[in-house]
Amino acid sequence: MTVRGRPARNFTTGATTVWLRRLSVAVAGVITVLVLVRYPGLPDTIPVHFGLGGEADAWGSKTTVLFLSLIMLVCIGGTFWASRHPDARWMNYPKDVTEDNAQRLYRAGEKSLVWLNVGLVAIYAGMATTMLSEINATVVLVPGLVVLIGATAVGLTKTIRA
Repeated sequence: MTVRGRPARNFTTGATTVWLRRLSVAVAGVITVLVLVRYPGLPDTIPVHFGLGGEADAWGSKTTVLFLSLIMLVCIGGTFWASRHPDARWMNYPKDVTEDNAQRLYRAGEKSLVWLNVGLVAIYAGMATTMLSEINATVVLVPGLVVLIGATAVGLTKTIRA
């Protein structure tokens, strides 16, 4: 059976993938609630960029927190949705989707997007921490970037091999 011109998905998502998908959205929700609760008490000017040493080197309006939170929520929500629909016609795989490789491609695409979301949530946590408290959150941001890049590299490799 085909879905939008592609073979239909027929595999069951693994428990770890489901758990990570749900956890990433839950953590993003908690971060957003914290941002909204803390927002009224923020000074009018907040740090919006930090140098490699962890010192604030750019400042902006406190509305920057809301704007960046909105961007992160759109990215996280979109990636969450896309990870649930790896057989969608608009999913761009590095090879043609056939009956023989479809399930392997879909599974690799789903896992890659879920891990991408984990990285996005870590970056969101780091961004929110630095803007809300001026704490150097490199310890969260760097692993988030590593997971983001790693998920992309591993996902691409697995889809090419599928």
